[in-house]
Amino acid sequence: MNEIHQTVKDSEICQMLTCIPEKIIVDFANGIDVGRDHLRVQKERTGFVAHLYDDLTGKAVRRQNEINTSLLDGVEASLKWLTELTNSLVTSNLAIAKVNDRVNSLKLDVAKIAHYSVDTRQQLESLAINLDQRCNSIEQEIARIDFMQRVLFNLDEVFHKWQAGRYASFSLSGRCYAAIEELRWGAFGDYCRTNSGKMRNNLINDLTNRAISQLANDAECKATSRLDTLNWLEHPKGRDVIPDAQEALAYMGDWFKEEETPFAFTISQTPKLLHLNIPRLCSAERITETLVSEIFEEGAYA
Repeated sequence: MNEIHQTVKDSEICQMLTCIPEKIIVDFANGIDVGRDHLRVQKERTGFVAHLYDDLTGKAVRRQNEINTSLLDGVEASLKWLTELTNSLVTSNLAIAKVNDRVNSLKLDVAKIAHYSVDTRQQLESLAINLDQRCNSIEQEIARIDFMQRVLFNLDEVFHKWQAGRYASFSLSGRCYAAIEELRWGAFGDYCRTNSGKMRNNLINDLTNRAISQLANDAECKATSRLDTLNWLEHPKGRDVIPDAQEALAYMGDWFKEEETPFAFTISQTPKLLHLNIPRLCSAERITETLVSEIFEEGAYA
């Protein structure tokens, strides 16, 4: 597992968006198809995502040889590697829950196919038990009072990162989206998905107010000042801009739908034409409030 941690440690983009490895592992789990006896790879991905995906999930030489031994062995090797990746890198409840859902689905698929070995079935059962235990453990932790300290720390950590200029490789609106996405995958998101009521509302309001203030500060304008929307979407240029920044943002937001979440879709995917629901003049206040609504209210469980 040392090489995995080194891959993450050496990646500037993973240091900036710490939730990327977890999403890659979720995608890896969703790509295991026992019905067709192979691991489906999304060939359209290029650049840093393909590189990280390969390094973390098995397309690098040693693990690819293992997976390619045979079609059947490919599934078994994929499950083995998924177990190791999950134990090594997955820490957020969101990622654990998503992988757990996929493993439970795979158990049903394998049960319908006679030729799968006892080892494969046992491997799936063992992984399912481990994930169930981790889900239960996190749910119990969420119920404890001290979990709130982790939630507040997560909120502070993300905004300190933003204030320190760590998101400077993104567009102005992209910085706001990156911060919200980081929180969605962290302890903050865990709390918001499992709780309702006044405390949750207070946390969402705190997030919104901080993001409005920081976004307006970055744009050097008032929170309510309306600027050309293209200014909010313009990508920064210069030597210090991380080349893979926008691709990373697009990868994290690949689950958004233009009709349902037009702001999040536009900011993360940067389509050539703006959707009709996107105003041509926009303020920091409007961008932030809409993003928070789309991600935490409408799409928190996506």
